[in-house]
Amino acid sequence: MKTQGHRTIASVMGPDLTSLLEKLGVVFEYSSKPVVMPSVIQWLGRISEVNPEQMKNGLAEGMEVWTSGQGFAPIDLPSVESWLFDAPRGSHLLLAERKINFDKINAPKREGRELVIWTRNEIATFVGLSILDGTIELLESDVIESINDVESDEFILEKLGIKVLKPINDFSALEEAGLNVALAKPVLLPAKVHRVTGMLKGPEEIKIERIVLNCGGLHIISNLQLLPRTPMLNRFDLEIESEPDFSILLSERRLHSEGLGDLLHWWRFDNDSAVVDTYDVLVPAHKGLEVNEKSWILDGVSSKLHRNL
Repeated sequence: MKTQGHRTIASVMGPDLTSLLEKLGVVFEYSSKPVVMPSVIQWLGRISEVNPEQMKNGLAEGMEVWTSGQGFAPIDLPSVESWLFDAPRGSHLLLAERKINFDKINAPKREGRELVIWTRNEIATFVGLSILDGTIELLESDVIESINDVESDEFILEKLGIKVLKPINDFSALEEAGLNVALAKPVLLPAKVHRVTGMLKGPEEIKIERIVLNCGGLHIISNLQLLPRTPMLNRFDLEIESEPDFSILLSERRLHSEGLGDLLHWWRFDNDSAVVDTYDVLVPAHKGLEVNEKSWILDGVSSKLHRNL
């Protein structure tokens, strides 16, 4: 497979997708990157050669190929309109790796620009046809990762392999801060999860177990779930506390029945009683830019917004 130019531009948002397209026989060149305003839509490359089968699928020589990138927030119409306003004249293929929340028939139009949008289903169809005709092999080790079944009494993080926590997709913190998730890039945050068991001391002593996420602070997780496979995303580091203190986080006010009725009391977590199991995980997140060029990160599991990074 031949390519032209340098590939660092294409590897910013979709290295796995670019590699897959090249395996399908698409030939890219990477010179003269189009100049557009920063957005979630990123340039992958320009098609320099097409064969008859690719032409049947709508590909054309000189077509600019773009990706929405992988992510959990859908692509909306204003994002596409804003990007197309800056896009140069010619043909453009937008690979929507995430869901779009508008009908393609309502896609924006601009004189001198031909826009083709492939949804996830259309991308899958293109790949599937290539599998059937033998262009690429099914089940390549670097593309598909299987998840082994675990026993019902086994803690979910004790299974082998990379563990990616499932996000809850609560973007309310961004809305309150006036930030737009559609302009952000999805990333993965290396983190640790602590399974903490210990004594809560108040009017009585109670043994508790809590799941704590250690990623840019300590956060209690009430519903721990894993993604079935690891997204091919760039990684960004937030601070991980090397010696976490759980006493404040796990202390709580509880009702306790006394002679005068139920009264609220502080129940303090006893750090000396703590038994802690720690697991390495990855946390889906969104990373964007502030107006002052500083970065912000929205942790997709704790919904914590980190600013001025």
